[in-house]
Amino acid sequence: MYNLLISLILTFLFVTSFIFFLKLKLNVIFFAAFALIIAISAVLFRRRRITIAAEFKADFDAVAEKINILSGDLGGKKKILESRPLTQKKVSFLFDVSQELIELIEAGEILDFLAETLKELFPQADSILLFDFDKDKDQLYLTRSLKQKGVVIKEKKGDDIDKWVARHNYSLLIEDLTKDFRFDYSRIDAHKKRGASALILSPLSVGHRLLGIVRLESEKENGFSLDDSRTLRNICDLGAVVLEKAILFERLKYLAIKDSLTSLFLRDYFFERLSAELNRAKDGRQLGMIMLDIDDFKKINDTYGHVVGDLTLTKLSRILIRIADKAGNIISRFGGEEFMILLIECDRNKLREVAENIRKSIESSPVSFRRKKINFTVSLGAVLYPQDASDSLTLIDKADKLLYQAKREGKNKVCFSE
Repeated sequence: MYNLLISLILTFLFVTSFIFFLKLKLNVIFFAAFALIIAISAVLFRRRRITIAAEFKADFDAVAEKINILSGDLGGKKKILESRPLTQKKVSFLFDVSQELIELIEAGEILDFLAETLKELFPQADSILLFDFDKDKDQLYLTRSLKQKGVVIKEKKGDDIDKWVARHNYSLLIEDLTKDFRFDYSRIDAHKKRGASALILSPLSVGHRLLGIVRLESEKENGFSLDDSRTLRNICDLGAVVLEKAILFERLKYLAIKDSLTSLFLRDYFFERLSAELNRAKDGRQLGMIMLDIDDFKKINDTYGHVVGDLTLTKLSRILIRIADKAGNIISRFGGEEFMILLIECDRNKLREVAENIRKSIESSPVSFRRKKINFTVSLGAVLYPQDASDSLTLIDKADKLLYQAKREGKNKVCFSE
């Protein structure tokens, strides 16, 4: 536009001068001089324009760049403002979840709550799976599952995808399993049997300590977003901290009711469980009780030392666990070398069988110490509820009397009530 304006002005001056030259019949030299002046002015104007443009180009570019940046910022801020209600809702939801999680103290309750929360938060998930991590076996075991459709989840252990998350301790987003080069989808049951295409997974971990894995599946490609993956990780991090607390609490409870040497229940816990089982047995069920004591245990300690005495107690406890640790049964270290066993739903024949099996196994299982085989035996008293007594104290008293009867009759013997 600027160039056009200058050109018009110069043309106008030149034409006007030429007209004056014709009408006034001015000297040719004067006209040529005037035309030269106009040409020089044009050149000078052009050079000045170029100089000014060069001087201000950098400023123009800087201003233009700032305008572009501001436009981008405004667009970003607009998106933030538009998403703020959703973000506030999500933060509020996570806060409510954390408050409810903190109040839970049982690991099972925490896992149930996590599963239901994820079902509510991710309605697009066709399946929700929670795996427990067994550190000793380095294996993932399915502990909870929720299905939006009538599918059956048969696999009970984690697959290659779950193991990848466990190994790296990272969250994982898969938009389309058939296009993910890291995994062979033909080997993944989630895809073969349930048609899962999109997945998000997150570890349940506290630092480097892995507690489990959470996996969400969707049949739709791109069923989950990166934001979904971040939300899942936030919930899993909350759940992992509370779950760790519950596990530590369970560990403390375990230590409070278990004998550190034998890993058997302590006396107080045995009384508590005995009272509860007697109440349940009022519907006609029978309970068996065996009290046993190591024969000449003081002599073993005096002869071989307390180390051998502890080995003897440990050996005995392993035998009792192997024979009598069935569902519902309770094995307790009742005193120093005295033990008590409560057998659930037990008749007289089973009571005799278990008691004799214990006696014979102990008799044939010596303790090894410094290349020596140290034999030991036990005496046992066995009673049956409700035939022999109708309350716990009477039942224990009768078992105790039968135990000492076995000792008087030569030890390494089982005495039963008539």
